[in-house]
Amino acid sequence: MQELRCTVCGSNKIGKGKLEGYAALIPMGKIFTTGSAVIVDVCTECGTIIRMKVEKPEKFKIQ
Repeated sequence: MQELRCTVCGSNKIGKGKLEGYAALIPMGKIFTTGSAVIVDVCTECGTIIRMKVEKPEKFKIQ
């Protein structure tokens, strides 16, 4: 797996966080779905958000 590095300060000290609840990402065009929490990789030195991805990508497949 590729080591993440901050593009702003160059640090490789990366933490993880989770946006959930009202911050959940909801698929467009789908009714009655709860969506998915968003997982965030963040630089613990300068606070830059390195990457964001959904926890449950299968919820976004087009049927």
